[in-house]
Amino acid sequence: MTRLPAFKTAGGEAAYLSAYDAAMKAWPVSYEEVEISSRFGLTHVVASGPKNAPSLVLLHGYWATLAMWTPNILDFSRDYRVYAIDVMGQPSRSIPDEPIRNAADYVAWLAAVLDGLHLDRICLAGMSFGGWIALNYAIAAPERVRRLVLLSPAATVLAIVKQFALRGTPMMLLPSRFTVNAFMRWLGFKDVPDDFIARDTMTRVIDLMYLGLKHFRFPRETSRIMPTVFSDADLRAMKVPTLLLMGEQEVIYDSANALIRARRLIPKFEGELVPGSSHEMTVRQHSFVDARVVDFLTRRESQRFN
Repeated sequence: MTRLPAFKTAGGEAAYLSAYDAAMKAWPVSYEEVEISSRFGLTHVVASGPKNAPSLVLLHGYWATLAMWTPNILDFSRDYRVYAIDVMGQPSRSIPDEPIRNAADYVAWLAAVLDGLHLDRICLAGMSFGGWIALNYAIAAPERVRRLVLLSPAATVLAIVKQFALRGTPMMLLPSRFTVNAFMRWLGFKDVPDDFIARDTMTRVIDLMYLGLKHFRFPRETSRIMPTVFSDADLRAMKVPTLLLMGEQEVIYDSANALIRARRLIPKFEGELVPGSSHEMTVRQHSFVDARVVDFLTRRESQRFN
């Protein structure tokens, strides 16, 4: 069966990829681009950091592309070989073939990408939707995940509030710069930071989201996947040491209650609320987030969970 192109028109694809390339010009460290083929399509990966260092894999938020890690990559890549992945089935440089239909397919897709990169045991970090994918993978394949970092994960611990769908629907039905900006402002992407990299990243990620919504041909099966809340049993059975960071002003759920539930259920757990931020904390508060993540990944387990 012949698949339709990833983008609706050649002009739309050109506009999107031009914006993507412009965003990557701000990537503050040297990098290599890798494409991994699997039954789900061609996955685009950007690798940075020392080649002989431990592996850290990053999964971005919905529609945000791997470019969202621009403010974080300098800190993460000092002591890690960092693989930032464009999540399959979303607007990016990853080209879908067989559609991802459910959480199990995301697990199979990520396993295929890690195999293609020749990675065995990794540290895995995911933001928002990427956090939900990351936890699914850590539960399914704990033997391959050394440490798990969840950054403002979508659902996962608590259900997303109804306001999310109400505010997001206009953007989906009528993708325009106005509707995308309105939704992102609700999430916290407003009051532009003084930090140039953070400010530039906010602007470029929002632009990529708009162009992706307008021009990308979303696989229907993949677009229907919604992040779910994990059961008590799933969280209690977690074998992977886990760090959970959420903005103290998070709007997609009650972050304080989410933290309480996660701390009660996940065995090897650390977590805290990031001050002065909502869903945009990896950008606005990237120095705080980066330091907390690197500390978690590098400390010995005996120091961490006593």
